[in-house]
Amino acid sequence: MRKLSILPRLLVPFVASAALLAAVAAVAPGCSGGDDGDEAKAGCPDDLAYFEANIYEPILGKKCVICHSEGGLAAGTRLFLQRGGDPAAVEANFEAVKALAADVDEGGTSILLLKPTNLHENGHTGGELMKRGSPQYQALETFVNRVNKGQGCDAPVANCEATTPGPRMLRRLSRNEYDATIKDLFGIESTWGAGFSADTVVNGFDNNAAALRVSPLLADQIRRAADEIAAKALENPGSLLSCAPASGDAACAQALIESFGPRAFRRPLTDADKERYRALYDTVAAGEGFLMGVQTVISAMLQSPNFLYRTEIGAPVEAPGEVQLTQYEIATELSYLLWGTMPDAELLAAADAGTLSTPAEVEAQARRLLADPRSDEAITRFIEQWLDIERLGVVPKDATSFPEFDMNIRGAMEAETRRFVQHVLREGEGTLTELLTAKYSFGSPELAAFYGVSAGAPGNDGLGQIDLAGTPRAGLITQGSVLSTHARPNSSSPIHRGKLIREKLLCQPLPPPPPGLNAQPPAVDPAKTGRERYTEHSENVQCASCHRLVDPIGFAFEQFDGIGRLRADENGKPIDVSGAIVASEMTDGEFSGTEELAQRLAGSGEVHDCFSLQWMRYAYGVEEDAQLACTAKAVGADLTASGLRVEDLIVSLVTARHFTSRSGDGSETEPVDGGSTGTPGETPGEPTPGGEDPPPATGFDVNIDTSNDWGGGYCAAVKVTNTGSAPVTWSFEHAVEGTMTDLWNAIGEPSGTKTRFRGVEWNATLDPSAIADFGFCATR
Repeated sequence: MRKLSILPRLLVPFVASAALLAAVAAVAPGCSGGDDGDEAKAGCPDDLAYFEANIYEPILGKKCVICHSEGGLAAGTRLFLQRGGDPAAVEANFEAVKALAADVDEGGTSILLLKPTNLHENGHTGGELMKRGSPQYQALETFVNRVNKGQGCDAPVANCEATTPGPRMLRRLSRNEYDATIKDLFGIESTWGAGFSADTVVNGFDNNAAALRVSPLLADQIRRAADEIAAKALENPGSLLSCAPASGDAACAQALIESFGPRAFRRPLTDADKERYRALYDTVAAGEGFLMGVQTVISAMLQSPNFLYRTEIGAPVEAPGEVQLTQYEIATELSYLLWGTMPDAELLAAADAGTLSTPAEVEAQARRLLADPRSDEAITRFIEQWLDIERLGVVPKDATSFPEFDMNIRGAMEAETRRFVQHVLREGEGTLTELLTAKYSFGSPELAAFYGVSAGAPGNDGLGQIDLAGTPRAGLITQGSVLSTHARPNSSSPIHRGKLIREKLLCQPLPPPPPGLNAQPPAVDPAKTGRERYTEHSENVQCASCHRLVDPIGFAFEQFDGIGRLRADENGKPIDVSGAIVASEMTDGEFSGTEELAQRLAGSGEVHDCFSLQWMRYAYGVEEDAQLACTAKAVGADLTASGLRVEDLIVSLVTARHFTSRSGDGSETEPVDGGSTGTPGETPGEPTPGGEDPPPATGFDVNIDTSNDWGGGYCAAVKVTNTGSAPVTWSFEHAVEGTMTDLWNAIGEPSGTKTRFRGVEWNATLDPSAIADFGFCATR
């Protein structure tokens, strides 16, 4: 099979710069104003307001307060945070954090920046909470510069009364989105995406835009898949071509480009697009014939960033500091959020007509897509990733302890959750309350017998309704998929189940165990109940501060064994299912059993806000900063006002300002497809496939752009351009300032006091005028 070496010169450079900046035009709070030498004037007039809106609410209140407050693991440290939003607590927290901001190491970096990034010389018990250069890190860095040097006083204070959109960005198709798109493009089942290297998971979701980078392995997998898909599609040429392949008609190839290209790129082709792909066809067809020419064109399009990425770049509008997404970008957002695939004809027609610029039309299209059964898959995918039950099929179970737990039962549990969610949203009340408290479910006769209940007459899917009245089961959290996934291989686990509630429904991430602490769960003891074993385990002072947050919640689930079956006793002893939630914002209280727990969660505004935040993370592919936290609050308020209807929550997300606009002034637009800079939607030329092995190097230019600098470190985008008239294999030496922490699309080797950079397989040799893009990050 022909290997088309286009991807390395198109995709990888594009990915590297996008991943570096977390978006093409990420605009983070700056550190301007003030004078480095005038530290007597340190501090800004609105430091307290900046702290409350930009630091405590979106960062410390989410990532730190659970440990750095009364009863927490880090309550005895210098960072002690008071709960509650009253002015006295806010000011006390401000003073505590301000003092830490002033404490700097020998290199001048504040402990407030070193600790959450786990770069302090003494480490951080809570592990790494954020990356250097992330929006949260930049907000902390701005705070440090404000209170220590009086710099950055012009940095905006998050204002939830006038929410602003998040940054412009690029979103690579996830593995699932890739397969669904290939199926819709060609009408063939695709498992190529499923075979790609796993995507990085952020907050439980695998579609975070900043995390969807392209490794050398993935780049090669994408290239191979594009070649194979193009060949497979042309096994039935009539499905793509409007003429007889034997004719070899160049007009036929042009027709393919003009009909297939807009569908693959999810936007109209530019004249430059058409010319480029026609030139590619002509080059290949001249030597290898018509079919290989069109196959190469299809493969090239499937390797283009225009196919592999969903752009959310937009174009400048009259509002200062803001850009408007294009009609096709909005259509693509809607389709991938609600169907997990490319836009259909009606949605593209709306984009063609320019009607997706109004919230009313966006809402109308969203409700149309939600009414279609194709939305079931995307919504179920959210539920499965939110509750971390995608692992159900592979979660390990001890065959001796649970011989009944075979693949049939696993499959039946997965089908139960999918059918239950579908029923709630399509035939039930469609609310979060119903998802959490419903006293019914759906299952196969085999699963009903496994649960010890009976099911009604099975429907077309083989699942019958299960009446759960009189049982402790209620809603999603007591389904077998959840209970089996969040348990130990040979027993139940109050830790796993309590942690699920704490992190997924209360949005309170828990820290890892302190270094050196034996974190092994207590061994199974046939003479004790789970509560007895875990109570002894948590009596250790170091353990107790965290276990008080999860164990009392998890004990409510002890009526269920490690594979979700109801049990009347444990080892002959009665099971105590009393529990409690502590250290939450508004959900604290005692309860008995999972049914009461589900009711408490369903009635909690904190859970409603968390559910809205989880949906925002999934829908927007982001990890929230201060401004997007404001959007999440607004969406949460809409959810409450709608009676907790999930469809209305989703509609609120797509009609929010962020869905159609982005922050930025349009000056940050970067090239697409690795060529000269153009406006959004324009792409420079793609190179033709390489030929024989190149002769020795003749000359090249190197351009290193280090504009992405945050003070404590920087990332550099490097372009190597062949300036000669023959292919060149390049390498060069460069003195890297600081310590290099990341390198992509090149190899770096020590060479005295410098680093010698050279290309990798796909960009080591450049044709005349060709460009190799790579990058690296370093800390100072």
